[in-house]
Amino acid sequence: MTRPLDGIRVIDFSQIYAGPYATLLLAYLGADVIKIEPPGRGENLRRPDPQTGATNYGFLMLNAEKRSVTLNLKHPRGRELALKLLEGADILIENFGAGAMESYGLGYEQIAERFPRLIYASGKGYSSESRWARLGAFDNSVQAASGFIDITGFAEQRVKTSATTIDMGTGSHLVTGILAALLQRGKTGRGQKVDIAMLDVAVPPLTSALANIFAGRKFRRLGNRHWGTCPTDIYPSRDGDVLIFCNSDAKFKTLARLCGRPELADDPRCATPGSRIRIADELDQVITAWTRTLTRDEIISALIEADIPCAPVRAIEEVAADPELRRRGLLIDSEYPNQGTITVLGMPIRMSQAPAPDPRDVRRPPQLGEHTTEVLAALGLDASEITRLHDDGVI
Repeated sequence: MTRPLDGIRVIDFSQIYAGPYATLLLAYLGADVIKIEPPGRGENLRRPDPQTGATNYGFLMLNAEKRSVTLNLKHPRGRELALKLLEGADILIENFGAGAMESYGLGYEQIAERFPRLIYASGKGYSSESRWARLGAFDNSVQAASGFIDITGFAEQRVKTSATTIDMGTGSHLVTGILAALLQRGKTGRGQKVDIAMLDVAVPPLTSALANIFAGRKFRRLGNRHWGTCPTDIYPSRDGDVLIFCNSDAKFKTLARLCGRPELADDPRCATPGSRIRIADELDQVITAWTRTLTRDEIISALIEADIPCAPVRAIEEVAADPELRRRGLLIDSEYPNQGTITVLGMPIRMSQAPAPDPRDVRRPPQLGEHTTEVLAALGLDASEITRLHDDGVI
């Protein structure tokens, strides 16, 4: 069965998380992704793990299904070869800092006329018009600039999340823009620039927090509680923790009965979410007295039966070992030279007419420059020229 992007070629200049996640999704959708990396060291995420000296595991997780070509874009011949690769490409994707691609002669305005069908996808921290356009951008720093950190944590302490939500959201938005541009190119015959800023991507997840501000209310950090629903928090069991999200008055009455306190259902202090928030400490004590008597799984089973939203608070090690993630193909076992069996990210999108690739057929992450000779030979370069390019530090 064919995949949606079979026959589409991507020249991937991206690095770290956002861009590589976008090209991972494109590769799983069938695109031929050629990853361009600097000779000698590769892209930044390839840096050796400081504890083991092995290839950084983050790189391995994000770069299955791709081919690696080394090109020194600071060398004139390297730039010539990059342009030659673009002649047969449908998509260019990059997430360098502001001005980097232009310094290589590969900025959108510099090459758009030469490659009118090319879709040029750019992911930056901030828009080119932003006063922060030249500010270094990482998930952590955009969390700070966007307000993510301000709304996360407890009243006395703001914290970042270690999950790279903004990076991966940027990668997903890049893919959305690229696919839309491919559809439009099918109608017009012309490519275009797709421009995604991490700060822009961070705004939609802030909808509920911003809604409070626009409604004239002051936002307060509530830790694991919620400003519009009560009770909700993390509660201890005999062998772990459970998050309970009691999102309606009817569900609160059910929860009160489960906790052995049915009289709370008729207590006027518990009539609405707003009134319950005012006595949240008291309600949390009631719920904790119940949850402490049960195991985590017993609580989850009882709450599922009662139709009350909840979830086990799982350790990240427990998530990593969850067999369901492998059954769904979200985590895939692969192999990597000198590191043996590794785990790579799979495809989270499910399509009935374009199944995700069989995990057994997924191409392992490439070694640095592994496909350079193969790709350059396809451009017409012979073995002696490829050797000279290597000797000259071009590849």
